[in-house]
Amino acid sequence: MAMSVPVLLLTSAIRIEMNSLGLYLRGFRVYDVPEATGLDAAQLEQAARGLIRYFNSLAETPQMVVSKAAGAPFDLFHDYELIHLADVKVLFAANSVLQAVSLLLVVTLVLAGLSFGRRGETLRGLRLGAVVTLVLLAATAFLFLTDFSRMFVLFHMVAFDNSFWLLDPLKDYLVMLFPFGFWQDMFLMAGASTGLSAVALYVLSGMPGRASRSRRTNASHMA
Repeated sequence: MAMSVPVLLLTSAIRIEMNSLGLYLRGFRVYDVPEATGLDAAQLEQAARGLIRYFNSLAETPQMVVSKAAGAPFDLFHDYELIHLADVKVLFAANSVLQAVSLLLVVTLVLAGLSFGRRGETLRGLRLGAVVTLVLLAATAFLFLTDFSRMFVLFHMVAFDNSFWLLDPLKDYLVMLFPFGFWQDMFLMAGASTGLSAVALYVLSGMPGRASRSRRTNASHMA
């Protein structure tokens, strides 16, 4: 359980971000994406919704036709951008599988522990999982704060077996939509939400034990 909890918390944070239209639109506002792309807010929101549908296998392609003021319509993404998005979709699908498996494992272990009268061991397992999560986050935070750009590049080199992730911000709309700062924010928010979830789990899993000790202490004083 100690390793299932960190996987569950992180994959859940990633999945929430993947499906959060509000985070996409926030990034467009914060990083002046309308100015960088020349696309209006309605088209940008359509692009974000299209990507979310695509990542959830509700659309066959994220491609869409857009147009700028007084300009001819054109396809938003180049072929190599579509290849990269297909690779990203595979990663998101793997994340969803990991989330489901880790959730099933944690729930099974908790129910088994409670069914066999091992409540204390089960709660300790959850607390240990929360602690492991926080330790891993601390190590990742060190890399994030020291050199996020290198961390970002290494992640892409490990995650992808091609170079289609190397995009040109002057001509490739995918990187215009999601500049470096956007991903920096996403990593930070995923880490923060995972950390908060771990702290909440640690506190909640420790409450029954503290309540039991308090009752025993009160009983001994009364005796």
